[in-house]
Amino acid sequence: MTHRTLSTITARLAWSISVVFSPFLVPIATAIGVVQTHAAPQDMPRWIGIIVLFVTVLPALSIATMVRFAKVSDLHLKNREERFLPLCCTLVSMIVGTFLLYQLGAAREIVWAGVAYIANSIVFFVITLMWKISFHSSVATGCVTVLVMLVNPQFGWLFLLIPLIAWARVYRKRHTLLQTVVGAVLAVGNTALVLHLAKLGSQT
Repeated sequence: MTHRTLSTITARLAWSISVVFSPFLVPIATAIGVVQTHAAPQDMPRWIGIIVLFVTVLPALSIATMVRFAKVSDLHLKNREERFLPLCCTLVSMIVGTFLLYQLGAAREIVWAGVAYIANSIVFFVITLMWKISFHSSVATGCVTVLVMLVNPQFGWLFLLIPLIAWARVYRKRHTLLQTVVGAVLAVGNTALVLHLAKLGSQT
């Protein structure tokens, strides 16, 4: 195998990891786990639908619209300076979605998972104004923390995926190692603190 072929395979692997563990996709898998654990079967489609709409679909559509009208240069928001408006739209969407979950009577575990996501987003929004922190590593780490605390501690093995995500982001020159590590550490701390204050713990 030539060096060029190996480099191509490595680049494709890093790209694939970045796509699979996108900040828009990972929360969906987490939401399914939390909703399955804390909602009645007949309510699951409604809660998951709300979460997907307000955490993934609407934020993604807002960014696509901004690209269409040249407000941002690309869907991946590689330039830190362009992240302000998309993050504002995403934050508002998540707040509305979480409030809707609360108003419609979703289990408190589901609602507080949304609150934890919002808390993380606010912290990283502020940091992003000054420094390009990694949303891939932070969102993935926060989501694993939610699964560990609200679904089953056995999901702790998923933390082993965080270094792989960090590697992919550094390899693709989207972030430095420090930006991925800080994102992961803050996400664990923020998420655990919010769920602890809500007096929510691991299920057995």
